[in-house]
Amino acid sequence: MGDHMDVEPHRLQEEIAEAHEEIDELRKEERGYAWVRYVGLTAAIFAVVAAIAALRSGALINEAMIAQIKAADTWAEYQASREKEHIYTVGLDALIDRGSRNVQRLGEYRAQIAKEVAKEKPLSRRARGLEEESAGQVERHHFFEYAVALLQVGIALGAVAALARFKPAWYVSLAAGACGIAVFFWGFR
Repeated sequence: MGDHMDVEPHRLQEEIAEAHEEIDELRKEERGYAWVRYVGLTAAIFAVVAAIAALRSGALINEAMIAQIKAADTWAEYQASREKEHIYTVGLDALIDRGSRNVQRLGEYRAQIAKEVAKEKPLSRRARGLEEESAGQVERHHFFEYAVALLQVGIALGAVAALARFKPAWYVSLAAGACGIAVFFWGFR
C-alpha cells in the first residue's frame, strides 16, 4: 500500500489556533469599520436631497426669469403710456397755441391725457411688484444652489472617508450634509 502520511497533531493544532486568531483579527477589524456601511446610506440621503434641491433651484430661476420678463413688458407698457400722454399733451398744446375753439377736440385730448396718466401708477406698481417677486425667487434659488453644493461636499467627503477608512472625514461629511439639508429647508421659507 502506499505512503503513510505523518501528521503531527501539535503542529496541526498550532495552525488551527493561528487561523482562529486571524479570523478574530478580521472580525475585530470589520467591527472597527462597521461605520463604513453608514457612509453609503448618508451619501444616498444627501444625493436624494441634492436632487430635489437642484430641481427646485431650476424651477425658481425659471419662475424668476418669467417674472422679470413680465416686469419688462409692464415697464414697456408704462413707457408707451407715458409716450401717449406726451403726444396728446403736445397735440393739446398745439391746439391751444393755435387758438383752436374746437371744444370737443380739446376735451378728447384732455380725456386721453387723463386716461394715460391714470394707467401709469398701477403699471408702475405692478412692474415693481414683479421685479420684487423675481428678486425673491432668485434669492430662494441661491439657497437651493448652496444646499446642492454643501450636499455634494458631504457626498465627496463621505467617499473619501470610506476609501481611506478615516472616520473624522465622515464626521465632516455629516456636518456638511447637515448644513446642506438645513439650507435646503431654509429655501422653502
